[in-house]
Amino acid sequence: MYFRPELSWEFLSADEIEAKSVRALRNHIRHVKEVSPHYQETFFDVFPEDIKTPADVARLPFTNKKDVAADTPRFLGVAPQEIVETLLTGGATGSPLAIPLTASDIERLAFSQALSFQAAGVQSADKAQILVSQDRLAFAPMAYYRGMALLGANVARVGQLPLEQHKRFLDLLQPSVLVGAPSFLKMLLADLKKRGFDSSRSSVKKLFCCGESVRTQEMRLNGLGDILEKGFNAAVYSTYTATELCVAYCECSARSGGHAHPELVYTEIVDDTGNPVADGMPGELVATTLGCEGMPLVRYRTGDITFKMSATCACGRNSCRIGPILARKSQLIKVRGATLYPLSITSALDELQFLDDYVVVLEGTDPLSDTVTIHAVTAPTNIVGITNQLRTSAKVQFPVLVTNGRTLDALRGNTLLKTKIVDKRSHAQ
Repeated sequence: MYFRPELSWEFLSADEIEAKSVRALRNHIRHVKEVSPHYQETFFDVFPEDIKTPADVARLPFTNKKDVAADTPRFLGVAPQEIVETLLTGGATGSPLAIPLTASDIERLAFSQALSFQAAGVQSADKAQILVSQDRLAFAPMAYYRGMALLGANVARVGQLPLEQHKRFLDLLQPSVLVGAPSFLKMLLADLKKRGFDSSRSSVKKLFCCGESVRTQEMRLNGLGDILEKGFNAAVYSTYTATELCVAYCECSARSGGHAHPELVYTEIVDDTGNPVADGMPGELVATTLGCEGMPLVRYRTGDITFKMSATCACGRNSCRIGPILARKSQLIKVRGATLYPLSITSALDELQFLDDYVVVLEGTDPLSDTVTIHAVTAPTNIVGITNQLRTSAKVQFPVLVTNGRTLDALRGNTLLKTKIVDKRSHAQ
């Protein structure tokens, strides 16, 4: 497969993108009604010709994770023998979903990631290391690898090794790009500094951060992003992916939100009632997977809270952008009736250099007031510092319990992700 960025619509005018998106949505509706038993039933009274403007899309029913989990085979768009790879979702908020891919889906995925990395300035001359675990049917590392390879970059699938082994690969391979979870990159940075790491002499120029937000709601680097940018002396880019969508929303060179690739995904942000929200207003990310064969989806509710930016980006692209993930919808915190985004807590904690790891545990039966406890891997003498940080930066005060890594792993349970939020609330189940 050759990388053909000219196939992207991102530099077309906003009106051209809208017109192409409407046509693509009509074709997508026609396709899913032909191949997907679920949509044949759900869309029995929906016709492609009904979609004349973006506003018409809002009349289509949503698809959510429970729908897919309840009867996954009815969502398949191809015969089983056409599936060449199966991925699993992270399972951070429930049982993981099995997502089937055809050979064409894998090419689509690689194209999406290559577009994302190219927009951020990655070139074929770059050398990249993927510092994300490669096992357990994970989506992200495969996507990053295929995207880098399609772009022509020299990519190494290093994964997450014991920290002391990473310096050897950094010294040996001299990468210009690292891709990894921010919390892992923070631990790696601390270990490298103990081993004499000199950022002014480092080959690393770009950090692509996945799985955790590195920006605030105001689009500034949060504490964790700032630590990484200053510590590595490298530009930090935020990238968001969802296994169900097989597409990336990644920051470009302007680093002002993750670009959607409109030829691959139709993006909406909706409120609790399912109505679209204005640019800049938080809501749930809803996506329609254009061009997917294995499991085509229409108006899939990701459960992730973010916001949309539709104005032309400084890079010249007219594709819409999304902000940082503020929360999982199911993990919004209620404190005495007020809603709190988990990102405000995690961003505050991520600024602390002395905090090795942590989990925010949510408990309670009252939907209007949750019990929140911070389980932290740190010295007991740091409890006061953690409490002060939460009070100053997040304007909250919660109990802090000192624990160890094994206990945190037990709290997280069987998930592919090193989640920072563990939800044990009975009203959230």
